[in-house]
Amino acid sequence: MLKKIIIIGGATCSGKTEISVELSKLFPIEIINFDSMCFYRYFDIGTAKPDNEARAAVKHHLIDIKYPDEEYNALMFSEDAKRLISEITARGKIPIFTGGTGFYIKSLIYGLSPIPEIDKTVYRKRAVELIKKMGVQAAYEKLKEIDSAYAGKISSSDSQRIARAYEVYEATGSPLSYYLTKNPFGKPLYNYIYFNLNPPRDYLKSCIMERTRVIMKNGLVNETKNILNRGYKAGLKPFKSIGYRESLMYLNKEIKTKNDLYLKIVASTVKYAKRQATFFKKAENAMEVNFTDLNKKVTFAAKIIEGFLK
Repeated sequence: MLKKIIIIGGATCSGKTEISVELSKLFPIEIINFDSMCFYRYFDIGTAKPDNEARAAVKHHLIDIKYPDEEYNALMFSEDAKRLISEITARGKIPIFTGGTGFYIKSLIYGLSPIPEIDKTVYRKRAVELIKKMGVQAAYEKLKEIDSAYAGKISSSDSQRIARAYEVYEATGSPLSYYLTKNPFGKPLYNYIYFNLNPPRDYLKSCIMERTRVIMKNGLVNETKNILNRGYKAGLKPFKSIGYRESLMYLNKEIKTKNDLYLKIVASTVKYAKRQATFFKKAENAMEVNFTDLNKKVTFAAKIIEGFLK
C-alpha cells in the first residue's frame, strides 16, 4: 500500500505557510519544505521562511539544512523526503509538503531519470564558460545539433538548462533527452492529494508588493551583505535567487536607489510567480484553490483531507 502524503504547492506569496500551520491545528501533521531557497542557512529574510512562531506550532523539516556553498538538488531532496515520510508516518502523523519548487515535488512523486552522477566542478564549469564565450543564443543553436529533442523543449534564452544539457552530454557522451526518456514520470510512488494555491493575479501581485516592502524593511540588503561578510562568494547558487540577486546589484551600484531595488524585486517576483502558477496548473491531479480568505482555504482543504485520511 502506498504511503499517504499531502502537497500544498503554488506561487510565491500564495499563502502556503499560513494554510499549513492552520491545518496543523486540525490534523497531526509535520511539514516538509520543498522550496529550494529555504534549504539554505542565512538566507532568511528574502526567502520569507516560516518564522519562529510557525516552527514552534508545528514541526518543520528540510529548512536550514545546507550551507550556501553546499550542493542540494532534486535527487538529494527525494532521498531526504522519502526518509522523512517513513519516519513521520511511523510516528502516526501525516507528512505535508509545502513549497514552490514544483520540479522537486514532481521528482518525489514520480521518481527521477537515471542520469549518472556528474562532477559539476568540472563539467558544469566548462558548460558555463562555453556559454559565456559563445553567447546564449549561439550555444542554444549548437545544442540543437547535439540534442535537438531537449532543445525543442526549452527556451533559447534558458542558460541554466542549456548548461545542464551540455554538461550531461560532455560527461556521459549521451544527450540529456536520452536519460529523460528512461523515466517518463509514469505511476505515482505515493498516494497523495495535491492543493494548488492559485489566487487571482491582481491579489497575488498586491501580496508580492507587500512582502517586498516587508523584506526590505526587515533588512534584506544588510542580510545579503552579512552573508558576503561570512566569506561566501556572490556567484553561489542561493545568491542567484530573486531578492538576493537584486540586492547584489544594489550593493554593486548597478541599481541606484532603494525604490529602484523595490521595483526590480517586485517585477522579478511577479514574473517568477507566473511561471510557478503555470507549472502547478499542469500538475497532475492538483486541485486549484482560488480563495483569498484563509478560513475558506482551510475549510476547503480540511474537508478533502478528512476524506483522504479515512
